Amino acid sequence: IFRDRLTTEEDCALVDEELASILNSTFSGDEASTALQDPIIFGDYKLAPERLSEDKDDPRLYEDLESYENISKIFDVVLECHNMEHKAMNLVLFQLALEHLTRVHRIIRMKRGNALLVGVGGSGKQSLTKLAAFCAGYEVFQITLMRGYGETEFREDLKELYKLLGQKEVVFLFTDAHVAEEGFLEFLNNMLTVGMPAALYEQDEKDGLINSVRNEVAAAGLVQTPEVCWRYYVNKARNNLHIVLSMSPSGDKLRVRCRNFPGLVSSTSIDWFFPWPSEALERVATNFLKEDNLPEEHAGKIIGHMVYTHLKVLEFANRFTTELRRYYDVTPKNYLDFISNYREQLASGSKKVEADINRLQGGL
Repeated sequence: IFRDRLTTEEDCALVDEELASILNSTFSGDEASTALQDPIIFGDYKLAPERLSEDKDDPRLYEDLESYENISKIFDVVLECHNMEHKAMNLVLFQLALEHLTRVHRIIRMKRGNALLVGVGGSGKQSLTKLAAFCAGYEVFQITLMRGYGETEFREDLKELYKLLGQKEVVFLFTDAHVAEEGFLEFLNNMLTVGMPAALYEQDEKDGLINSVRNEVAAAGLVQTPEVCWRYYVNKARNNLHIVLSMSPSGDKLRVRCRNFPGLVSSTSIDWFFPWPSEALERVATNFLKEDNLPEEHAGKIIGHMVYTHLKVLEFANRFTTELRRYYDVTPKNYLDFISNYREQLASGSKKVEADINRLQGGL
């Protein structure tokens, strides 16, 4: 729990080293190695592919999934099922992505489980949340910003959300791009801490929701007064609600928001998305370039150069921040754009070469 709230990779590594040192000095070799097993990945989604394909709702067992290879196979099937039912996502599930996916899934599977995902744009926070929600069998709800979108429109969207929450479990995915007004965060703070924004409904709307749960209240053996029915509805909605906040740590905005709206931190589990490691960068480049049929003797060198270039830019961006106190974010989106630009240049160059060959052959 302590390690999960650390904000730098260096601090996490320091805790890991200290923990390993204590375990090795306290326990015997076998016990220490068992405790230090890497990876330690537990989840209740081992049978998710069968449930999704056969529409079953069998009891879920929270168990050790043992290896990245095992969970990669599971989520490859889940992703395939997701892409058949929803807008397709082209995801590369490298090790770090699988860890985040498991964390988000575990959080939203908990009763009233809410998450705060912190990472720069393009690091996969939204895509992984959607996949985790699909794996859990939940619907994803997002607001759609448009010109003139304000508190009135946000209230109407929240009413639609709470109508869904009376029927099923829903993941409310809210990003920093959705903060058209800072007042939106006051609503979220209330949703996280007390379950329902204050004065969201008019009395006639409230009466309709109260009447919708009267039978459930009676079945639960409770007195069917308006106050009891309303409290029952709010608790039911709160139990079905899983808020996932996707925020960027750049600048001071997140720090100020967490200070002004403490529920964003106190009522969520925090998952920090650190920069992609070289293994992830290599996997992503390999996945995107496989369609271009690069010669095998060149593909490895090209991918290696892409990884090296991105890591160097990241290194200089960090120096820029440290030495000049000016922030410049290098995001995974930059890396994906880098690959995309290379592919465009490669396709353009290949067409030109083919055209030149055809012209010369025609001339001969």
